[in-house]
Amino acid sequence: TREIYHAAGPGVQLTALNNGYLGIPMAIAVDAAGEMIYVGDAERRAVFRLPIGGGKPELVARVNARGLSFDSQGNLWAVTPDAAAVQKIDVSKNSAETVIDGRPYQFPNGIVWAGDEGFVTDGYGKSIWRFTADGKTEKWFEGDPLSGPVGITADDTSLYVADPQKKQVFRFDRKTKAVEPVL
Repeated sequence: TREIYHAAGPGVQLTALNNGYLGIPMAIAVDAAGEMIYVGDAERRAVFRLPIGGGKPELVARVNARGLSFDSQGNLWAVTPDAAAVQKIDVSKNSAETVIDGRPYQFPNGIVWAGDEGFVTDGYGKSIWRFTADGKTEKWFEGDPLSGPVGITADDTSLYVADPQKKQVFRFDRKTKAVEPVL
């Protein structure tokens, strides 16, 4: 539809936010203030922002994001399918820097920043990778029960990973890596 929609609450009609300006929205993150939406557009290979109430998207950075996540300092992290695999975006300066280079992931999908580290889902690799702000990355979890992990989010103690091939959301303990289905 080339559109992003906002649902103000259950049973409320969806509101179109960007008049179809975006090509293929692939990733969405909302800033800590809840005022701005950041969108990775796969067609334009760029990250845009727009007010949560809607409006014309503004170019933030030429980053081909497949996943977006803010850290506690307000940096926007992006995972891409390109050689510049993980990029840190300074949304106040509309600039990006490559943190992880060289395509370590087979097919990256989602990204989440949790505490002082980030995590990336790798759909083809059936894995979750961990990375640090200084560019170190390692495979954190691989294999069963993951079949094609896509979406990822976190709370203080766990990662939550959506795997549509398994039709399941899994919870991973960040300390022990113990995993259990939750949905």
